[in-house]
Amino acid sequence: MDAYLRLLRFVRPFRARFAFAILCMVVYAVATAAYAALIGPLLDLLFNGRSDAVASLDRFVPGGLGVSEALAHADRYQILAAVPFVIVGVSLLKGAAAFGQFYLMGMLGQRVVADLRKALFDHLLGLSPAFFARRHSGDLMSRFAADIGAVEVAITNSIASYLRDGLTVVVMLATCFFLDWRMSLVVFGAIPITLVPVVRLGQRLKKVTVQGQASIGQIAQMVQETVSGIRVVQAFGMERWESARFAEANRAWLRIQRRSFLVRAFSSPLMEVMAAAGLAAVIAWVGPRIISGQLPAAKIFTFIAAVMQLYQPVKQLGRVSQMALQGAAAGERVFEILDTPTAVPDTGAGELAPFQEAIRYEEVSFAYGDAPVLHRLSLEIRKGEVVALVGGSGGGKTTVANLLPRFWEPTRGRITIDGRDIREVTLGSLRRQLALVTQDTVLFNDTIRNNIAYGGPDIPLAEVERAARMAQAHDFIMALPHGYETQVGEKGTLLSGGQRQRLAIARAFLKDAPILILDEATSALDAESEREVQRALESLMGLGSEGHRTTLVIAHRLSTIRGADRIVVLSKGQVVEEGRHEALLARGGEYARLHRIYEGEGRSDPALVPGAAAGPA
Repeated sequence: MDAYLRLLRFVRPFRARFAFAILCMVVYAVATAAYAALIGPLLDLLFNGRSDAVASLDRFVPGGLGVSEALAHADRYQILAAVPFVIVGVSLLKGAAAFGQFYLMGMLGQRVVADLRKALFDHLLGLSPAFFARRHSGDLMSRFAADIGAVEVAITNSIASYLRDGLTVVVMLATCFFLDWRMSLVVFGAIPITLVPVVRLGQRLKKVTVQGQASIGQIAQMVQETVSGIRVVQAFGMERWESARFAEANRAWLRIQRRSFLVRAFSSPLMEVMAAAGLAAVIAWVGPRIISGQLPAAKIFTFIAAVMQLYQPVKQLGRVSQMALQGAAAGERVFEILDTPTAVPDTGAGELAPFQEAIRYEEVSFAYGDAPVLHRLSLEIRKGEVVALVGGSGGGKTTVANLLPRFWEPTRGRITIDGRDIREVTLGSLRRQLALVTQDTVLFNDTIRNNIAYGGPDIPLAEVERAARMAQAHDFIMALPHGYETQVGEKGTLLSGGQRQRLAIARAFLKDAPILILDEATSALDAESEREVQRALESLMGLGSEGHRTTLVIAHRLSTIRGADRIVVLSKGQVVEEGRHEALLARGGEYARLHRIYEGEGRSDPALVPGAAAGPA
């Protein structure tokens, strides 16, 4: 119920459409009751010739219309001639109301689901990488597909059916009590008792449904992992193992579905028994009264017709309750994500002014959960300076880089740009001044042009080409079948690693941000690709020009950062050494030890050294 109450917030913008749909449902319910009201008097007229039985219909018609007088003076044949037109009129009214409520509620459901899907997507965009590190993408995709789909079915079908059939049941019950309240108590008196097992079944079904939705998420997660890692699966000959693992997950899902269908299968016969018991009670109680002449035939015919008209909407309510429970369970999973707060709230009140002086890490500490990574780290990066971070695995290099664009939040200390705490400015104004190139190049399944001009489809092709030339990418792009309009495939799989990396560098060129972060941008490349990418990175950093771009470089190949203005050595989350390449080597400390480890096999290549042409550092 909580999930549906929250969904009402998404209905609010369409409340006029919703109100008109409810009006159509009221008309539908009244038209259904009109059928039942016509049955008894019509049968009495046909079989007994009593035209006065039809006169009883004036109780269902608003006063002042003169219906009672007309019926009182009409003979049998006049009434029979009018009845077909009345039946057609009622059916047209009911059909129009059914069309209106179906269309309005259907489109209302689609609009609500579209807004819910958009809200979920926008919320995910605002969550920090810390959230995605703990959540599997397959499970998130399941919430977009299976869970949103279940909510869509529930809103489009279940809510509409609940309202329409619920109103019909209320109107028909009122009709029955209006006809004979004692007979209605006999028929419907046992309903509160029968509701107990119905409620218990509903609770059981909801529990099983939640388990089923979670199981679907696990299956989606398994499929996503296997597909993304298919080369590893096949290279290690793990197809049978993965198939067995998937089969077990499928069997677990089937076990949950078996319990679900057992509960759902029991609900329909229960409704049948309830209806049959009510009808049996009517016959047993009113039979003697009909035979003795105490109860008019028209009344009993109308009453039985009303009870029969009740049967279908009540049965339909029992059927859609299953979809409603599935939608509620799916809605809870969707709202679980929507209720997740971001670890990096965008609460800054001002815009960050253009970068002028320095970036400072002031006594910064950070931990991933209970695992500390940085310990009171202090670091200054002056404008135009190229600062390289080196150190062993787990030393905190990437963490330092991730804290600057606020992908993560320090647990202690602060980071300032030109003396202003970056938490005091908007995320948009902060990240506009940053460009990022990482070892895991992210390309979208789009054209090369759109990947370079990411987020700027109106950027002229000439500017895109200029960025590609500076990134050493123009020549290979023009050699492709469609040039800049070539589709790169999912994650850029149709390109080599070096080509993908140069497109990422071209994207950074086009953004032209004053601060650049390079996170092991060449570590996953072969020597030839690394040489091409390194030349592009030199151009991006502005090495060899009068004004360098302020750059934070993370690298484990020390040969690639010899030309840095300053090398900062991290160990166990702290700065242990700082200086130029030659000075650090001469000191014989941690940097010299890392140099012997990483460069001891003679992998250094002068062509890979930024600024090597300018002479020794």
